[in-house]
Amino acid sequence: MGLENQVALVTGAATEIGCAYVKYLLQNKVKVLLCDVDVNKCQVILRKSLKEFPNSSLFSTKCDVTNEDEFENAFKMCIKYFGRLDIVINSAGVFDNSTERRWSDTVNINYGGVVRGTLLAIKYMGIPNGGSGGIVIQTSSLMVLSDSYHCSPMYLSTKKYMMEFTKSFGKKHHFSLHGVKIITLCPEFTAVNCARPVCKNETMHQNGERVDEELEDSKTNQQNIEKQKLDNIGNALIAILDYGKTGETWIVEDNKPPRLIEY
Repeated sequence: MGLENQVALVTGAATEIGCAYVKYLLQNKVKVLLCDVDVNKCQVILRKSLKEFPNSSLFSTKCDVTNEDEFENAFKMCIKYFGRLDIVINSAGVFDNSTERRWSDTVNINYGGVVRGTLLAIKYMGIPNGGSGGIVIQTSSLMVLSDSYHCSPMYLSTKKYMMEFTKSFGKKHHFSLHGVKIITLCPEFTAVNCARPVCKNETMHQNGERVDEELEDSKTNQQNIEKQKLDNIGNALIAILDYGKTGETWIVEDNKPPRLIEY
């Protein structure tokens, strides 16, 4: 697909991966709305992006993906400002250490935010509603496809649900009704998220030496992984926008081009 002059709404735009998405969309002359709860960081990214791409068209807004009214207002604002909407990238997410205390927030942001963003995308881009169709990209994680990680069960399960949601909701029958493709991208560890500490309260139902051993194994696994470059994830996004099909899941790892997987 030709991306020039298309319009994209990116949630979690203030995160490292979200910022990489924004950079590569602008590089391909896409107009972008940056959405994030961190308004100040969004403004920093916006100013930096305008210096790097002085002829680009973008603006930012506060957007809490758990707040339905605020989320929908971002869609309305995007269409009012740019006159259209073609791409929605659900990138907002949390990797919360306090599994037992904050599990509902993790589910509400990581999975609920994706569901809300997808339904809003269909509402505002869907052909039956006067739109021209479009694409929704969900951001999952390569971690969900590995048996090597036992920590953060809430994070892993929400990212896995996201893939199942895409597979089910992205079936050709649904696409034929609204014309919106739904695709999942699973990036490998980046230099940023690979360095995060693994905490004991991410591992449930265990204690003592066995927990300590598993946490050390997890840290060792992370240290041995080649870090994924953010630029490679940005390139993967553009490639999937070009030739991805609805309902698919793609992974990007080893700093190589993305590849389609069956699971």
